[in-house]
Amino acid sequence: MKIKVLHIVVLYCLTLGGTRVFAQHVTPPRFDGAVVKVYMARLAAMAGDVAVEERIPADSLSAEVAVALRIDTLGRIVELRFLDNTCEGRDRVDLEPVTPRTRQVVERAVGRMTGTWSPARRADGLAVNYVQRLWFRLPLQRIEEQVNPDPLLFMGEVPGENFFRWVADRTGYHSYRFPTTGGRVHIRFYVEADGRVTIDKVLRSPDERLTKRVIRAIRSSEGKWTPRKVDGVPQRTAYTFRGNFINDTSN
Repeated sequence: MKIKVLHIVVLYCLTLGGTRVFAQHVTPPRFDGAVVKVYMARLAAMAGDVAVEERIPADSLSAEVAVALRIDTLGRIVELRFLDNTCEGRDRVDLEPVTPRTRQVVERAVGRMTGTWSPARRADGLAVNYVQRLWFRLPLQRIEEQVNPDPLLFMGEVPGENFFRWVADRTGYHSYRFPTTGGRVHIRFYVEADGRVTIDKVLRSPDERLTKRVIRAIRSSEGKWTPRKVDGVPQRTAYTFRGNFINDTSN
């Protein structure tokens, strides 16, 4: 599971009436005595449980989520904010806004979490308010497998890393071909009830040539899909290819 922690910078200097006052170092909050990654792993798993219980389709959820939790001096979460590329300042992250269903799932998961936060503390031991920023992935593959007894399959498996690797191997992506290109490519397409593939929309891409190669690879996957079924009847199903192509000119 991809997990990132964004910490607040806590060392700064103020000048008040000609007197230099240095802020004390702040120790971040801990969850049940453990580092914040433990909380994120449990939160992602809890969000998956909520989605399964409420029968929320995986294709209605965002793959990645970034949030800011404001934790007060008593260790209570008093505010939850979703972070994306429309936010400003420290809240701005390189993610599209999450879907409404994703907000619903994550908010309920935060409310269900058991355990205790110890508040952030200054060097002198005084508890202080703290904003903890988290970035994590939802377990979409598990959700799809458990919500839908006849899920969409690619070469006999629920699509995920297997489909990304298959597409990446067929793009011809190498740094000598794309010397200045690297980044995320998100392309939504449909697997029709008869197994055909229909490209819907390019949601994100750093380069037109790379986009064309990815689309060509996706189209060539036709015939390798098993359509999702409801009551035994094949269904047209949306799927979003998400890949991060890393340019490494050192190779």
